[in-house]
This record gives sequence, C-alpha cells and structure tokens, in this order.
Amino acid sequence: MDIAKIDLSVEALIGSLVALSVIFAFCRIILSDDAVVCISRKSRHSWKSIRILEQACFCNVCEILLTPSAGLFCDCCGLCTHSTPQCQRQADRDFRCKDKCLRNSKSVQHLWVHGNLPMNVNCSTCGEEVDHHTATCTDTDPEPGLDGWRCAWCQRCYHNNCYKKLDLSTSCDLGEFKDMIFPPYSIVAARTRESMRLHLTAIHPPDIENWEPLLVIANTKSGSSTGANVLSLLRGYLNPLQVMELGSRGPQDALQWVAKASPRPCRILVAGGDGTIGWVMNTIYALQIKPQPSVAIMPLGTGNDLSRVLGWGPEPPSDLDPVKILRSIRRARSVNLDRYDLQIEKLHYRLPIQRHPTKTIHVYNYFSVGVDAYITYNFHKTRESRFYLLSSRIFNKMLYFCFGTQQVMQPDCERINQKLILHLDNKLIDLPELQALVFLNIDSWGAGCKLCELSNSTEGEVRWQNSISDGVMEVFGIVSSFHIAQLQCNISKPVRIGQAKQIRLQVNATVPMQADGEPWMQSPADIRLQARSQARVLKLESEPKSRNSSN
Repeated sequence: MDIAKIDLSVEALIGSLVALSVIFAFCRIILSDDAVVCISRKSRHSWKSIRILEQACFCNVCEILLTPSAGLFCDCCGLCTHSTPQCQRQADRDFRCKDKCLRNSKSVQHLWVHGNLPMNVNCSTCGEEVDHHTATCTDTDPEPGLDGWRCAWCQRCYHNNCYKKLDLSTSCDLGEFKDMIFPPYSIVAARTRESMRLHLTAIHPPDIENWEPLLVIANTKSGSSTGANVLSLLRGYLNPLQVMELGSRGPQDALQWVAKASPRPCRILVAGGDGTIGWVMNTIYALQIKPQPSVAIMPLGTGNDLSRVLGWGPEPPSDLDPVKILRSIRRARSVNLDRYDLQIEKLHYRLPIQRHPTKTIHVYNYFSVGVDAYITYNFHKTRESRFYLLSSRIFNKMLYFCFGTQQVMQPDCERINQKLILHLDNKLIDLPELQALVFLNIDSWGAGCKLCELSNSTEGEVRWQNSISDGVMEVFGIVSSFHIAQLQCNISKPVRIGQAKQIRLQVNATVPMQADGEPWMQSPADIRLQARSQARVLKLESEPKSRNSSN
C-alpha cells in the first residue's frame, strides 16, 4: 500500500470537510434571524430571536401570534415583539426593561410582563396550573392573545384574575434564586464616556440569607450557538449584568465582580470547553481572589473531560432549561481540584549547555507527550485556519478521526520513548517502546476515556485509585494511534508506568505536547510537574430518585 497516496487522500478529505464548513457557516449566517436584526445602542431592550424559547409567543404590542422568523424577545425581561420597526420601536418606548443597577434604593420593585408565560407553571396565588394560552382560573371568556402575568425578577406567575387581587406596591424578594442574584440596588457602577458600557466600582452585599451570587461566563465560539443561547436564557432569571460573554481580553473584567463581592463567596458558571475553563481558573489564580469562587461547568467543547468527571456531562443538555441549570448549580457541592505547575526549562545542547528561563503552565486535567498531542496539534492548526468557519462538535470529531487515521497509516511518533528520560519521585523509569506518555490528574482523557478504570480490569493487579485532590498523578503509556481507538472503545488497556507526586521529564528532541487539550511542539527541555495549589470546583452528584419513581 502506497503511504503517500493514503496521506494525500486524507488531506483531500480534510480539505473537503473544511470546504463544507465554509458552506454550512455561510448558510447559517443567511438563515439566522440574528443576522438581520440590528440593535441600536439606544435600545431599551436586548432583542433576540424567539427561536431560542421553543414555544408559541404573542407580540406584546399588537397581541398577534409571532412566527419564529419574525419574532423577537428581550432576553432580559421576556417582552416579545415583531421584528418590524413599528412594533419594536413602540415596545422600546412603552415597556420598561429590568433596571440593572439602582441608586439610593434598598429594594427592587416587581417588573410585570403580560403573557408569554413559561410552559407548565402554577399560579403563585391559587396553585393551579397557568395555561400558556388561556391563563384564567374563572373566566369563561379569556382575553385573546396575551394571558397571565409574570414578574421578570422573581419569576412568579399569576392568572389574570389572581393578578388583579395583588398589592402591586410591594417590593420584589427576587424569588427562588435570590441567593444567586446581584440585586440592582447592590451594584455601584458608572457609565464611561468612551462607550455605553458600565464600569463596576463597588458591590454592597445585600441582606439575603446564604447569599452566594452566580457569575455566568460563556465562550460563544464554543458549541455552535449554544453559548449564546445559555447567555440569553439566564439573563432573564438573573441580573443581566452578571451574565457575560468571554471577550478577547479574557475573563479579567468578569472576575472583577467576584473580587468586588469579597469577602462574600461567589459561584461561577463557565460555558465552554476545557480550554475556556482552564483560562478562567488560571485568571482566578493570577488575580489571587479570596475566597476562591467555585466553578460549575456547562460543557460546550469537544472533549469536556473535566465536565465528565465533575458530573456535568459530556455535552450540553438538549433542552436548555434555565431553572434546571440554576437548581443543579445550587445542589452541587464545592470540592478541591489539584492545580499542577508544569515548569519548562528549554535546553540548547551546545557546550556549555545553555538553559533558558523557566516557563510555567497550569495543568488541571492531564499532560501528554506523543501521538495524541500530535493529533490535537494538527486539529488546532486546522481550526485556526481562516477557512474554518463551522464550530460544531460533530465536525470537530470528524477532524480528529481524520488525523488519528493518518497517524495509523503514517506514524510520526514511533519510539518516542527514546527521546525521553522520565523520573517519578526521583526514580529513573525504564520506558518500554511507546508512541505517547499520558500524565493524569483526572480519570478522563481523550473525550471520556477512563485510563485508570481500564488499567484496573486485570485480575491480580493492584488497583489504582484516582483522586482529583491528592497531589498524585497516574502515568500511562500509549502504544499507537490505533491503541487510542481501542481504548476509546474499551477493548484494550493502557500501559501502566507509575504514580508520582514529583515528575521530571527530560526531552532530548522536538516532540508534540499538550496540556488540557492545548497543544504545542516542544524543543529539548527539562520539564518538572508537581501540584502546588488547588482550585475550587462544583461537583454535581446524581439527583436522588423520589420514592414515587422508584415504586
């Protein structure tokens, strides 16, 4: 078999996939409602397509049923309108949105929105279900179109008749998730002259029991449009200012909210892949925020290994229910996660041997050298191409498959063990013939492959117990790219190398490496790996089944 022809065919396939990504991305831009909706800086509302809501909605201006292609909703207060200039301008003029921050106030008033109630909600007065279209409890002739009332802050819903009996002068207690919300009266902010953005200056902790506010940071470049949808849905249940998109400057601006809330602890929901999560936790460490915020995960990446271990799953839920998301975060418990310092000191083998300043990389999940890192490196080069426009988990997995197959046919990391000298806890290790070395902090690698669990399947061998907070790394060997495929299918076992708290790896030639999915090509270097600190993360336990469901 001609390896060159196989190599060319794989490259041709990759070229075809990239071309398809351009076509699909172009079609998505053309078909997207967001592409044709222009929101001015003066708009009082934050308009998004009602496709996100996945339910029938009526215009709050003309009370006509909205079609998905012509309907908008404010993701802050839930108001709905047609995308026509007439309805949209009247909605901006006649209907208030949430007050993001309030001066000289110690409470917030209810913000009542007429109609378009969530599905399957009960009236907070009579306890009966509020039907989405006929939100009355006694009327035989309900009002057409808009029925029922909902507060955009506390999310309480009422029938039309029950709403008429309310004392509308009472202040809002922010409802079920008040312990997660930054109340408008607790925020001190100033608007800069250069832009319309608010600059946070201080946070005054509110008098709310067990107040531990939630900050939401989403990487909208991960997971197609899922990140943007998470932001839009959670803005309606929280203060819109505490729900933020990860910009090019990183999470520094968002984390100022956590620093300003100190000494009160905070929670953070990071919507993104393993790289985004690491970026946020590295910034928390660099800013030395005390007390450390606990990080929850909405998995939007390709591998999502840390999310799998912490119970948040391998991918985002198909139904993005903001109530379920917030309740899961409240139910999760805070645990420690080891943060390893990967210290790289470059070497130049010229007499005398020259050493360069040490570079430090923080590792939370795993570190590897060899064929798996090379596959990831090729994938990242493709993703950074200007022709890579389709952000899709399925498309990314297809690229990984292509590069993995290429390494089966034309391996580039054969006998990589001859380029490495490994010490575990100051003991020299005699490496077998390998194509990769993997150093694990968590028992999930390569999109969910549990190497520790697989290595424990042999009878008679000592079981290895993986812990995310014991300061010990498990070290495994990978024989080939085909071996990776076998491990992911649970039909093979990794090569056990050892366990250690202090790891030293001497690299004598240029080799591919990756840390938590971020790859690079490493020239000769002296590398040391050791846990020196810990991060705080939220671990979601499986929800206990009710007695009724068990019966």
